[in-house]
Amino acid sequence: MNRFEDKVAVVTGAGSGLGRAIAIELVHAGAIVVAVDVDTDGLERTTSIADAAGKRCAARCADVSAYGEMEAMASAILSEMGRVDILVNNAGVGVGGELVNVPVEDFEWIVGINLMGEVYGTRLFLPQMIERGSGHIVNVSSLSGLVPLPFHVPYTTTKYALTGFSEVLSTEVRRHGIGVTLVCPGAIKTNIMQGTRTPAGGGPGQEKFKERFGGVLDRGMQPEAVARKVLRAIEKDRILCLAGTESYILYYLHRLSPGLMRRLVEGVTRKSSES
Repeated sequence: MNRFEDKVAVVTGAGSGLGRAIAIELVHAGAIVVAVDVDTDGLERTTSIADAAGKRCAARCADVSAYGEMEAMASAILSEMGRVDILVNNAGVGVGGELVNVPVEDFEWIVGINLMGEVYGTRLFLPQMIERGSGHIVNVSSLSGLVPLPFHVPYTTTKYALTGFSEVLSTEVRRHGIGVTLVCPGAIKTNIMQGTRTPAGGGPGQEKFKERFGGVLDRGMQPEAVARKVLRAIEKDRILCLAGTESYILYYLHRLSPGLMRRLVEGVTRKSSES
């Protein structure tokens, strides 16, 4: 799939951040985009940006963790559009802190959105792609889906799961002419920290966590730059799309010396806990 003109693309989590950037990049490339999110105000902003450029972008409100809502959304899109050529499973949230302090409810919440949301989207749109013998599925993961990072057990669990899901999915659907791309960026300058759940109950620990990791995101890549890399990965039919210098360094370091990588993360964790 090396051209996007008149391709129908569905992008979840398109109300802000990377999802919005991918949706806008796709419409500029000529695709007909359906932006999906629970944030109606964010969706309105995304579609207004597209409209201002004279591009085609529709909006659908749906909670990716609710199968019933996803099923209704997929049915409506397929009925209206007739097909979906590109599915971008992007919607995601964060949960931070050490596992011993993370409520089970927060773990279930992040699994529902970060993992099951991508499973639902894929399961609902894949059959018509197989029937037509073409399509491309993009699963937006994270550097946390390739290497261990401190204070991110719930988040990392969902992202590692997406790595396995995407790799096995690719082997299943390749014979049907369908491509799969796993996107694993490093830090991106988005507002994900605003909705990130931390277990400190609003105390100093929570503010410390948000300040530390919020600062990392503020120094990250612009979403638009990552979105352009995603579109190139789709064009080239790449299974893995890395973005950001740290993603390349840590990915290859972990592959070459997982023991060293683990010791480095242990050291950072210990130092951060003491500070």
